[in-house]
Amino acid sequence: MPHGTCRMSKEIQSKSIRLLIFQVLSSLIWMEYQIEQQIYHTCYRLRMLLLLVVLLLESRTKMEWLCMMERGSLVQLVYGGEMFRVFGHDKVWVLDGGLPRWRASGYDVESSASSDAILKASAASEAVEKIYQGQTISPITFQTKFQSHLVWALDQVKNNMENKTYQHIDARAKARFDGTAPEPRKGIPSGHIPGSKCVPFPQMFDSSQTLLPAEELKKQFEHEDISLDSPIMASCGTGVTACILALGLHRLGKTNVPIYDGSWTEWATEPNLPMVGSSS
Repeated sequence: MPHGTCRMSKEIQSKSIRLLIFQVLSSLIWMEYQIEQQIYHTCYRLRMLLLLVVLLLESRTKMEWLCMMERGSLVQLVYGGEMFRVFGHDKVWVLDGGLPRWRASGYDVESSASSDAILKASAASEAVEKIYQGQTISPITFQTKFQSHLVWALDQVKNNMENKTYQHIDARAKARFDGTAPEPRKGIPSGHIPGSKCVPFPQMFDSSQTLLPAEELKKQFEHEDISLDSPIMASCGTGVTACILALGLHRLGKTNVPIYDGSWTEWATEPNLPMVGSSS
């Protein structure tokens, strides 16, 4: 439902940044409408130019997602899907294997503008004319409904460490989890949250980067002594690859696995919190 080595100020919470990203991605058509409202009295050519800029932004966003698929990793796609779920969109699918598997299976791809993009451009142009003529436009917007039970904050993890209601699984590599390998982010020690168990996210895939069948996924979790009959929450380095574990559990029927948003990066930088195997 995510990278780099830059450390942001603690005042800028990762949840706020992700919310901003989601709003930008899901509100492009609404932006088109708002821009036209603001420039109602400007000249026709300027209005057309600004509209073109917005459409190009939308096209670029689509191309960025295609590039993520092209790199052969499902991480970004799964994280994007999880973000839609968190904000109340209950009809989300992930292309298993991404674009590489699509191509390997012999399906068509295209590099030109899609018919959908052309239709949107035409509809936007018609909307411009209606606004210019003083007619009312009724934009269609996606009404978000935040699913708070799918996102955990630091205090919830601290409480769970005491009451042990949820099993805590960590998607990072075993060496980072044990504290024997460094974290990729400068200044953050490796190690793990007390009581958590390591289930590295690559274990959810086969050699072709396709999600394992249900029976194989079940074996992976059982091998790490994770009970599928009890509640589970997941974390990782920054709350991204944990979504891969949630996807695997979703295939096994556990559809409401919360993700610790701040994950190890937040936990390890907060003062006076317990850490196991911590190594700078």
